[in-house]
Amino acid sequence: MTNTKISRYFAPASTGNFSVGFDLLGAAFEPLDVASHQGELFGDVLEIHGEQSELSLQISGRYRHQLPADSSDNLVLQCFYAFEQAVGKPLPRLALHLKKNLPVGSGLGSSACSIVVACFAYNDYFGKPLSQPQLMQLMAEAEGGVSGSVHYDNVAPSLLGGLQLMLPGSGKLSRALPWFSHWRVVLSYPGTVLSTKAARAVLPQQLSLAQSIEFAGTLSRFVSALYCQDEDDAIAALQDLVAEPARIPLIPELPSLRVALMAKGVLHLGISGAGPTLFALCPDDAVAATTAAYLQQHYAKNDDACTHVCQLSAAGARALAPVSADLSHRN
Repeated sequence: MTNTKISRYFAPASTGNFSVGFDLLGAAFEPLDVASHQGELFGDVLEIHGEQSELSLQISGRYRHQLPADSSDNLVLQCFYAFEQAVGKPLPRLALHLKKNLPVGSGLGSSACSIVVACFAYNDYFGKPLSQPQLMQLMAEAEGGVSGSVHYDNVAPSLLGGLQLMLPGSGKLSRALPWFSHWRVVLSYPGTVLSTKAARAVLPQQLSLAQSIEFAGTLSRFVSALYCQDEDDAIAALQDLVAEPARIPLIPELPSLRVALMAKGVLHLGISGAGPTLFALCPDDAVAATTAAYLQQHYAKNDDACTHVCQLSAAGARALAPVSADLSHRN
């Protein structure tokens, strides 16, 4: 191996759709008290231990058990070969270590997170041969292989941070939107797996003209309200007219939880991505804390379940401070 230090990279969890923007909105989130979560970053970490004769991957982390025991076909390795092809020349093989801190099939952008942290790491490590749009396109295509459809609503926020609006047909691919700084989002994963492909399979194949106009109208209303900082109108626009009606049978407790939590002051309860994680939009820290406690208790019987009070993550994928080999156990 040629490196004396271990290069480390991180990409955050993300929520696709954000109810009102199916396949067109995505947000990156981080635990509100970031300092208390340093031992378990809410996203995936990839370490590059150096160069060697063959590509290798070690996997650890809280959700390692949700991945196949055989890591030879892992997304991180697939991304290496896709990145090498995009660069157009052979690249040195690497010793890699993925710390899988996000649950699989959770609606938290788990596959996108692994893809983003891998592609971002390779691009940084090899001197940034790909531009940001090229990198995002590569990520979206890799994500499409997992979900069955090429879309950017998880890879864009995980790469760039913030709340991102996808821009079909534009070279920019996405644009960051304003946000309300006092908003808190409670992300609650029940501990069960729901594949994105399965969740997409139940969706309607087409919308009527009236449904299409209504969908475009609510998304336009939400985006406009964000720019005008009209909180009431933004909240009123948060309606999932496309995915949620079809996915209720997959998450049957959503309506009753929505009633219970909105009675506690929650502004909106929706499905994070394809589910089963739910996101609760809260007006302040107090409501967020009450909501998190309620959901933690609700899902307490499942060891894989997790609930976090989050804020919007301004930063997306990034390099972490390198460490020496004896400190590489850190997240």
